[in-house]
Amino acid sequence: MKIIRKRALALLLALVMPLPLCACAPKQQQNQSYKNELNTSKATLPSKTEETVITKDQTVQNGFSTEANKSLELLRDSIDFSMTMFGATYLGYVGGMFEEGFETGFPKWMSETNKAMLLKYPFIGEIDENHIIGRAGHLYCIVPVDENATISINRVKWNEKTKTDEVTEVLYRSESGEPVLLFANLDGVAYEDDTQVFITDNNGKTCEWHPSTGARGYLAPCISETGEYLLFDFTEYGWTNTPIEFSEWLADGWSGMTALGLAGSQSCGMTWVTESMVRETDRYAFFALTFYPGDETGGTVDLNWVYDNGDDFEEMWSGFWTIQTVMDGPSYVTLSLSLVGGKSYGVTDGPMYICETYPLMINPSGTGLVIGAGENGICLPFMSQSTMLSILTQSVG
Repeated sequence: MKIIRKRALALLLALVMPLPLCACAPKQQQNQSYKNELNTSKATLPSKTEETVITKDQTVQNGFSTEANKSLELLRDSIDFSMTMFGATYLGYVGGMFEEGFETGFPKWMSETNKAMLLKYPFIGEIDENHIIGRAGHLYCIVPVDENATISINRVKWNEKTKTDEVTEVLYRSESGEPVLLFANLDGVAYEDDTQVFITDNNGKTCEWHPSTGARGYLAPCISETGEYLLFDFTEYGWTNTPIEFSEWLADGWSGMTALGLAGSQSCGMTWVTESMVRETDRYAFFALTFYPGDETGGTVDLNWVYDNGDDFEEMWSGFWTIQTVMDGPSYVTLSLSLVGGKSYGVTDGPMYICETYPLMINPSGTGLVIGAGENGICLPFMSQSTMLSILTQSVG
């Protein structure tokens, strides 16, 4: 069986990689490289959610789990610039307190609306009721850079006569600088501010911020009198509407790609390979998806596959691709493919033409690719109707 699989793999790679056009590696090196990538690809995948759960006895002094505290420290380190006083993120609108209580209901709501954010910053889901201000409205998380900063939060109302904000309610006072969850904009309109936040660091420097969002949905900035930006917005805006199956990948650093990242710059293109079951069958095959560069919006593409015990291609597809690049979420790639050859050509009752848009993400090293389900449910040969994500590895050559 191993000998047959090697023959199938060698055939696949030899035919999809046009060696004379590029400085590609010898076939034996390609085969070994692909086999190594295939065998080790699972080790590079993001860890499953259940594997990252920390038990309640693994806590640190501030009440967070070890994992949550680590994510908080990493965030503070990443936003600790000379002028930055605090970080903030917009989490969405909550119509009222959760029936099962905030401790249970909030992480569940976050998992449904922005699971990737919760995975990247687990401390957000562990903020206790003593650091939750309000019960409904637009929800923000505020994190002072200085762990010993003083935080003061008030409800305010604009006084037309005095042209100033008047404090109507004192909500929160703290000298510990711990993260807080704050409900603001209680009338339901995120750009109408009604809350005042003061943060004072150990050096006595103070900033004032009114939580709200602008017309485009981005957080209102906090700017000093000298024009310095004091707020670091760590909202991942591109993650909000991303399919939930991409959450762990986003949290692990995967992102969308450009045409260059998908197809490379050489005429031989870039080939992405995988071993998977064929459509709705239980038979395995080797697949090679090769993107050839054209311009910054797309190019041509080939998709060929061979059964793991086969000697000839079962199907050979060829066509065009275009890309809509999204760097902070999946990029969207439209494939227009026609069946042009292979053993099944002319004798199969299967599809002869595929035109579909797929969400794609690439890992930080540029060697792993994830393809999600098509927008209209049309499957590539290595997918089925139950496929949520397909993992491909770049073939080095």
